[in-house]
Amino acid sequence: MISRSAVLTASLLLAVFILSIQACRNDSPPEDLPASYVRVDIDESDPELLLSYYFGGYVVPEPADPFDAGLLAEINRRFYINLDTLELHFPGALSYLTDANGNNRIDEEELESFVVATYNRSRQFPPTLDTLLRQADFGPDTDRWLHVDIDGVMTAARRRVHIQDAAIRAALDTYHVNDERILYPEGTTIIGEHYIDAHRVETTVMRKRADSFWDFVVYGANDTLAQGTTTPPKELISPVQCVGCHFGSKLFEPEKSFPARARPGPHGPRELYVDEPLRDTPVVRYFDEHRKRSDTILGLYTTLFIADLRRQQRGGIISERDAALLDRHPIR
Repeated sequence: MISRSAVLTASLLLAVFILSIQACRNDSPPEDLPASYVRVDIDESDPELLLSYYFGGYVVPEPADPFDAGLLAEINRRFYINLDTLELHFPGALSYLTDANGNNRIDEEELESFVVATYNRSRQFPPTLDTLLRQADFGPDTDRWLHVDIDGVMTAARRRVHIQDAAIRAALDTYHVNDERILYPEGTTIIGEHYIDAHRVETTVMRKRADSFWDFVVYGANDTLAQGTTTPPKELISPVQCVGCHFGSKLFEPEKSFPARARPGPHGPRELYVDEPLRDTPVVRYFDEHRKRSDTILGLYTTLFIADLRRQQRGGIISERDAALLDRHPIR
């Protein structure tokens, strides 16, 4: 007589065998898969978001949804790159997209190697910082830009960050219709100058794409395009090591503690260098800017902008335009 435990064991083994067969079948490509499709397999919580960001930047003439453009496809919850379409949008791409380990798919490391090798060229960033700054109509001494100095966790260098007032105003104008989210318009440029011992050693730039994602660009000490940052504590390769923080939910200092001051970190101070009146707790609570990360932006630019307008209002020197802006954002 076969014991009950033996029957249970056999049943479990049969179930495991069936599941393993099903897994193999599910992992197999569809029989009618086009020859130009290659599977891309990345270990991320939201692979569709990351793939949309990366490959949206290769769509021409303007960045757009790569699934709509035919660069990517989702089949049976698997993602595929259409090599023919990618080559049409970015000629020469296939010479950089390689299955280095021979497993018949593009893994995350192979995808990142492709992006690092091609992204700057595919996005046609200006070769020099001066050209980009002219495109952005940037002037560090103008009152058309918000400027803030920051010591934080990204780099041990002092960052001097600049963003256009017009972009902040546009985000505020659409704040309520965008479900109380700060979303900057296309073309918004955020410039971060990195200083060590009062010398600018590199410049990072974020620029809003037509598809709502941001480009990440680095210019080195000679003000020409670079592959990534060089300042300690860690070199960061653009854009593959930028998206992790911006797409994630982790909070960073000194924005995390603001309006209070953050403790120094292992690599020095963590501080937003602003006038005391800009440490406006009701404004910080109203926008909750760093935690919401509505536009994958880590900074507190809208918070500081509105806090400064409130300071002007208290001093009786605010313009009618700015008073009306504050009226649209009643902060108590």
